Amino acid sequence: MIFDASNQKLPLKLKVGLCVIGSGAGGAAAAMVAAEAGMDVLIIEAGPFVPPGVMNQREEDMIPALLEANGGQTSSDRNCMIVQGRALGGSTLHNINLCKRIPEPILREWQRERGMEHLGLETWTALYDEVESLLQVSQIPESQVSKHNQVFREGTKKLGWKGGLLSHNRSGCVQSGFCAVGCAYDAKNNAVKVMLPRILAAGAQILTHCKAVKLVQERGRVVGVDARALDPLTRKPIGRVEIQCEQVCVSGSATGSAALLLRSKIKDDSGSTGKGLTIHPALVAAGEFDESIEAWKGIPQSWECTQFLDFERAHAEEPSTEIGIRTWIIPAFAHPMSTATILPGWGDAHAELMQKYSRLAVLTGMIHDTSKGVVTPRQELEQRIDWKPNKGDRAELLFGLKRSAEILFAAGAKRVFVPSKKLLVLESPADLDQVDQIRLDAGEMPMTAVHPMSTVSMADDPLKGPVDSRGKHHHIEGLWVADGSLFPGSIGVPPQVSIYALGLHVGRAIAT
Repeated sequence: MIFDASNQKLPLKLKVGLCVIGSGAGGAAAAMVAAEAGMDVLIIEAGPFVPPGVMNQREEDMIPALLEANGGQTSSDRNCMIVQGRALGGSTLHNINLCKRIPEPILREWQRERGMEHLGLETWTALYDEVESLLQVSQIPESQVSKHNQVFREGTKKLGWKGGLLSHNRSGCVQSGFCAVGCAYDAKNNAVKVMLPRILAAGAQILTHCKAVKLVQERGRVVGVDARALDPLTRKPIGRVEIQCEQVCVSGSATGSAALLLRSKIKDDSGSTGKGLTIHPALVAAGEFDESIEAWKGIPQSWECTQFLDFERAHAEEPSTEIGIRTWIIPAFAHPMSTATILPGWGDAHAELMQKYSRLAVLTGMIHDTSKGVVTPRQELEQRIDWKPNKGDRAELLFGLKRSAEILFAAGAKRVFVPSKKLLVLESPADLDQVDQIRLDAGEMPMTAVHPMSTVSMADDPLKGPVDSRGKHHHIEGLWVADGSLFPGSIGVPPQVSIYALGLHVGRAIAT
C-alpha cells in the first residue's frame, strides 16, 4: 500500500524489518528484491506520488512536482544548477531514459584502487544484463530520430567525428518530447512502472511526504529512523514519524544520503562521507537555423558524439591530463519556460531571442569531471552543495562548448548563441576562438548538472571508503547504501542503469 504521511495521525510510530530511504532507481530495486525475498519492507519518500495520469506536460506544474527545490537546486555559489528528482520513483520520472554501462576502464580502475571484491567485471555484466532485460533497454530506432537529432548527426558527420545511436528504456513511446517533465503516456520503463507493482505485490509499504532526519543507533548498529511528515504544499515538517527497524538502506541520492549520514554522525574512518562529489557538469550552445527545427518534438536525445571521450586514456594506470578526452556531446533542449530562464537579457531583446525558439538547435558538452565537491547537512531537512570546477574541468567544459558550436555551424547554423551573463553571439566558425575567453566564475556562465554521484563511495578497505562493495557500511551494523553515491568517482555516462544494478546487488546482500 502507498500512504501519504501528511494524511496520517501524527506522531506516527512504525515497526518494520527494513526501512528503505528513497525510492529512485537504487532504492526501488533494493526494496523490490528484499521484499520478494520475504522481508518486511517500508519505503519512505520525501516527495509525492505522481502517477502518469496527472503528468499534464506543463512546466509550471511538473517541475515543482518532480524536482528537488522546485527545480531550483544549485551549488552554494549558484553557479551550477543541479537537477534531481523528488517524488516516488526519484529521478527515473524526469530523466531522458538514456542507458549506458560504466566503461570497463573505470571499473578496472576501481578494482585497482578500491578492491571491489563483491563487484568484479563479471558481476557488473550479469547485473547489467538483468537490468537491461527488466527495463527492456533497446537501441533507439532510426525511425524515431527527431529533426533536432538529425541536424546534430549531420553536423557531426560533416566534421568526420565519431557518433552513433543511443539506447533507451521506453516501450510504447509516442515521441511527445516531454520526457523531462514526466511521461503522461507511461512509456518510461522506470521504477514506478516496472518495480512499484512488484514491490507492492510482495507486501511492502510506501510512505510518501516523509523525510528522514536522522538514523537512530544503539551499541554499534542502526535500530531506527527519525523522520518527519511533510506538508505537500510547503514541504515543511508537520509531525514526527518514528520508525523502528532492524536494517536501513539509505537511497536518498548522492546529496541526500551523504547529508543524512553526516547529520546522524555515522562513524567513517575514511573521512570521505559527503566528499568526492562529481556531477557531470555541462555548458550549452544554441544554433539558429533558417529552417524550423522544432526541437521540443520527438525523443530528446537519440544520437551522440563520442569523438572526444577516451576512457582508456583517462583511466590508464598513468592517466592522461590531455584536454578533449572527457567530453560527451549530445542534444539538449528545454521547453519554453526553462529556455526563457536560461537565455540572458530583458524586454524586447529577450523576446527577440525567444521568437527564434522554433529554429534553434541546442547541443551540450557534458564532461567526465575530476573536480570533487562536498555535501554538508544544513538545518534539519536541508543540505549544502559545494562544487567548483578545477582547472582541468574548466578547460574541458570550454572545449566541449567550442566543439558543440562547431557542430552547429557544420550543420548549417547561421549563428550560434552562448547564454553567458552577456550573451555571446558567434557569427561564423571564425568566431569560435571567442569561446576560449569565457570565464567560468560564479555568475558569468551558467552550468547544469543532472548526475550527482560519489559522496559515500565504495571501498573494501574502510580507510578508503565508508561502505564495502556490497553497499554494507563498514562501521554500523544493519546499515546499507544503494544509490549513485556509491560510485568511487565520475562514470562519464548516464548513471540510471548502473544505479538500478547497484540496487539489485545491495538488495540481495541485505536479504542474505
